[in-house]
Amino acid sequence: MLTHAALAMDIGGSHVTAAVVDLERREVVASSRARRYVRENLAAEELLAQWASAGLEAVAAFPGVMIRHAGVGMPGPFEYASGVSRLTHKFAALYGVNVGEALRERWRRTPMANAPVLFANDAALWALGEWWGGAGRGLRRVVGVTLGTGLGSGFIDTGRVVTQGEGVPPGGEIWNVPFRDGISEDYASGRSIARAYSQRGGAELSPAAIAMRAFAGEPEARQAYAELGANLAAILGPWLGRFDAEALIIGGSIARSWELLRPALQAGLPCMSCRVTAHFEESTLLGGAVLAP
Repeated sequence: MLTHAALAMDIGGSHVTAAVVDLERREVVASSRARRYVRENLAAEELLAQWASAGLEAVAAFPGVMIRHAGVGMPGPFEYASGVSRLTHKFAALYGVNVGEALRERWRRTPMANAPVLFANDAALWALGEWWGGAGRGLRRVVGVTLGTGLGSGFIDTGRVVTQGEGVPPGGEIWNVPFRDGISEDYASGRSIARAYSQRGGAELSPAAIAMRAFAGEPEARQAYAELGANLAAILGPWLGRFDAEALIIGGSIARSWELLRPALQAGLPCMSCRVTAHFEESTLLGGAVLAP
């Protein structure tokens, strides 16, 4: 019987995923998973209604279960402590809305009525999930990085998301840290792979298509991924040292091509344990389960 549980929610630009997480087993209960596709330009009432109902659908899989809290992963800009949205490029209708209060209001007189609603950056929550139940389990300090369309990051110290202080970039976000003639995301993201490949004479392809060519042995495609690994090592090296990280964990869609970027990444960080995600997107839900005020 499930007795110790949390509701975890991962809110993206086009979807919401909600699930109950077993806090004793440190795993997402698959039968509770609820996923809905939600357009980011909906009115505030419709967005909140979709998110709230997804959470209730997940909890309904276990009548009588006691939910400790709801942990919600949200993209930024967002006031995570207060629950107020500052997003303008997506979910614009929620700008200035206290999303936490709005969800609690919609969960009145439901099994979620007394559960605190906590928020964190989605990439940081993913890193927390890897620390708790994934590739970083058993360690004290880890840095998690998600590689996809952009570059996400999370700095974790003994179960706490660290967003300021020694060895941590502002907000714990590495994507906009200056690097070479631009910012980190220009050199470590899906866009950077596509650019590196085209600069070597390749066609304009997606990172996944380039990866297929790289696995097939095409030198230009393999070099594009090697360049990503080297750039990522150069970007992260100073921060990993100052944060005293025990491991670097790589996730996101590009982590599915881990063997292509790992050699250059590890070569650039010879004293660091570089690991690939254990649960991919599911780690965001695990992080929501262990999120603490």
